[in-house]
Amino acid sequence: MQFFTPTTILIATILGFGFGALWYSPALFMRAWLMGEGIEKSELPKRSKMYMIQINVYSFLAHGAMASVVALMLELLQVSSLKVALVLGGLLTLGFMVTTNFINMVYTTEGVHYSRKHQIKFLVNSGYYICVISIMSATVFLLGYS
Repeated sequence: MQFFTPTTILIATILGFGFGALWYSPALFMRAWLMGEGIEKSELPKRSKMYMIQINVYSFLAHGAMASVVALMLELLQVSSLKVALVLGGLLTLGFMVTTNFINMVYTTEGVHYSRKHQIKFLVNSGYYICVISIMSATVFLLGYS
């Protein structure tokens, strides 16, 4: 049982990052996310290729940090079942990611926090983190437990 390995973390990072591309794509939640941002797809700012590379590198590194924390928690707590790994991932997500998103929604500088726009953004982003941490928890456990 070795969860905190470079290979495990890299694979969980790639899967999490790839899932983000799918989650925020037109096939799933791009439209809802744009609604939460209060803009239409046609209003998205034009970005340079270098800018897009930079934000994707930053996002990939952040996903790597998330995968590393998940792996370290599974390692430190000596998790021995997929069920426990998923519950731990869920608790970490609810305790830190969802609550942080909620606080960000409450302290909006634009309109009121209970507006539909802010609630949609909260739900789309929180749903993403619940799913991505679950994917990372399962991946790290299944690769590290073998």
